[in-house]
Formats: sequence, structure tokens, C-alpha cells
Amino acid sequence: MKKEFKIKRIIVPTDYSATASVALDHAIDMAKKFGASLALIHVLEEGAYAGIFSPSEKTEYVLREKAQLHLQEEANKLEKKHGIHVSQEVRSGRIYDQIIEATKEADGDLIIMGTHGVAGWAEFFVGSNAFRVVTQSACPVLSIQGYTKGHGFKHIILPLDRTPETRQKVRYAAALAKKYGSTIHLGAMLLEDTPEIRFDFEKKVKQITDYLDREEIAHEENILIGENLATMAMNYAESKKGDLMVIMTEQEYNLTGFLVGPYAQQIVNHCRIPVLSISPEEGKGFTFH
Repeated sequence: MKKEFKIKRIIVPTDYSATASVALDHAIDMAKKFGASLALIHVLEEGAYAGIFSPSEKTEYVLREKAQLHLQEEANKLEKKHGIHVSQEVRSGRIYDQIIEATKEADGDLIIMGTHGVAGWAEFFVGSNAFRVVTQSACPVLSIQGYTKGHGFKHIILPLDRTPETRQKVRYAAALAKKYGSTIHLGAMLLEDTPEIRFDFEKKVKQITDYLDREEIAHEENILIGENLATMAMNYAESKKGDLMVIMTEQEYNLTGFLVGPYAQQIVNHCRIPVLSISPEEGKGFTFH
């Protein structure tokens, strides 16, 4: 198989909202599990701070100084409390661009972010920002809703489609399952069901389950048929009491692809459990040995 998914540096964008705090809690827990460091990122975007500071303070310099001091204090507290290395950086520009750029510069292995951080003045991660980070990031992105409770992943939902790329996410799910002692629930999603399609799909699922057996990872599998793939995946997650979903972010792949743009966006924006989004490596499947 390809090399194991390892997490050494976690990028955590923050706007200090309740949702960002939930995402940070997950990042801290994962950093401890994987022995990783955290990099806190705060982005100053024009107009985002209306209502927080008085008019005389609304200068880029003052905003940056205040933000830098606040973020440094936060990083120091986290290091002292949790015994993990925490760096911090304040940047200016478009939110999603700066998150992607900061991740590249820091050689991040994972981005963990809230998806609906509202602090009374603006939404830091709303639809377009969150989804643009998910679709443009070269590394996996764990997006978390504000009502997510607790830490850890006992039931990992792994939707599968008929494309070769769908199997690339298996090693990510397996790495997390090993760390958290999780059960992986394989959901084979079909838009149509014929004997030929089912036979081909069952062979693909068998390869994956054989690999999970060799890795001694608990799993179960189900074939699901429906029309809206995002709804199917989220309903499946609810029925299995899932606390993490792992998806690919391929967009406009083809009519048989699983998470073409609109479906991925539905899941990232509306799934009530954390979603780990993986960007497919072009032309590569996943080989099980």
C-alpha cells in the first residue's frame, strides 16, 4: 500500500468564535494522539472587524498588533496547558487564499477548521470560504460544525463510489481508526443497481475489507442505492451513529463519480459530524498488498 497517513503539523485557522473553539479542541486532541504540533492562523480581512473596534482604531497596523498579541497569548496558554508546540501567525488578505498559502509554507499535513464561525459581526467560515479551502487544499481538511460534541472517532463513515480515486481515502480512514480504535463503516453508494455494476462494486469492496482485516481494523459494509448521494451519505452516517465522515473532493468528475461539486458542498456545509475531505491524486488509485 502507499505510505501511511501521518500527521506532524496541524494548521488551525481561528476567528475566536465558538465554532473555531470546537475545531481547536479537536485539533488539540489529535495533536496529542499523533504527536503533532499546531499552527494557529488568524486572517485579517477588510471589513471583517466592523463593530469590534472604535473608528480611530480601524487601521491595518492597529488591527494586526491587537490580533498578533491575542493570538500569541492563546498559543502560550495552549503550550503551557497541553504540552504541545503551538506556533501562530496573523495574515492579511482573502481568508481562503491565506489559509492555503500558510498551509503550504508551514508544510502542513492537515487543516482543522470550523465551518460556521459566527461572532456577531461576520461569518469567518461560511459556505464559500470553507468549501474553497476544502477544494483547493493539497492536504486533507477536517471541517467541523459548531454543535459537534466530544473528541475522538469511534464510528468512521467511509462512502465509496465506482471511481478508482475513491479508494485513496482508505489509508486516511485506516490511520485514524488505528489511533482511535474506530470501526469503519463502508457505504457503497450506487445511483443505479444492475448485476454487472453490483458485481464490480462488490469486488472493489472486498479488496478494501481484506486490507482492513489484515490491518486488524473493525469494519462493516453496506450497499446503498439512491438518487442524492450527499443525502445518502449523511443518512447512512446518522444510522450508524457516525462521528466522522471521510470523503473525496473530486469535482465535476463524471456522472458516476461520488462527490461531484454540489454533493461535496452539501456534505461539508450540512453534515452534522466532522468531515475529513481528501483531494484526489490525479491518475492514482490505491493498491492493497
